[in-house]
Amino acid sequence: MDIYQATHRGYLKIGNEENGFVEIPCAVLENKKRIISQTGLFAAFNRPRKGEKRQDGLPSIIGAKNLVEFVNDDVLEKIQPIHYYHSNGLNAVGYDAELIPLVCELYLDAEEKGVLISSQEKMLKQAKIIIRSLAKVGINALIDEATGYQYDREKDELQRLLSKYIQEDFLKWQNRFPRKFYQEAFRLFDWKYDPFSLKRPSYLGKFTNEYVYNELPKGALDKLRQMNPKNENGNRNRKHHQHLTEDIGIPHLDKHLMKLITVMELSDNLADFKSKFSKVFNKPVQSQIEFED
Repeated sequence: MDIYQATHRGYLKIGNEENGFVEIPCAVLENKKRIISQTGLFAAFNRPRKGEKRQDGLPSIIGAKNLVEFVNDDVLEKIQPIHYYHSNGLNAVGYDAELIPLVCELYLDAEEKGVLISSQEKMLKQAKIIIRSLAKVGINALIDEATGYQYDREKDELQRLLSKYIQEDFLKWQNRFPRKFYQEAFRLFDWKYDPFSLKRPSYLGKFTNEYVYNELPKGALDKLRQMNPKNENGNRNRKHHQHLTEDIGIPHLDKHLMKLITVMELSDNLADFKSKFSKVFNKPVQSQIEFED
């Protein structure tokens, strides 16, 4: 087994302000191989090294039973530990850095086939954020190299770009609706609430449109529907709130949700909620939408 010396070392910064940034040890070996530390792979996805049961000796991050079919030859190659000499002379172990985008693609493939379980949704979300951010940084790096700007830019400029892109994408994907909103809605409808389930009754969407998005400025809901139309499966590719502006739309939504949730908490049932809602928001008692029993 060939063991190469690390000629360059540093830290790859991945994360966002809410969950915190993680500095992943990385290095370039004398054979030009780019590597990351073993713990860094899990840190990039906010995952502990232990957890799900492993299949076929795979690390837990990709070792769940429903993910094994997506572990292709490229992943198997990149998942092999790489031994190298640390700058302190000790023997260290890492992974090929290309494993990070490969893990992202694995989760995207699993999503496309519809086999992910609810506990893996956070991994999927992180995978989408990382792979999109890496693509944005990549095009900047290529242009810098083509123009020679790579020699003039500051040392950590690409790192700052990556952090910026990850933070922007995280804001686009984060849940805008507090869990309390769903808890109270399920209670009002007398539905069983499972915080770990991603499946929600279709009528919850109508409830949300009626009591949330209809309370935005006149015409906003119609505009959101135009910007975010239903696909061939009858679903929308994004959440309506992802199209709201950060400076006006999102603050308006957040303020309304806080007030609405308070009304929901004070209501005994759906009929009581409609009555209280009409008083607090100065609306007709009869809702525009008739809900199922």
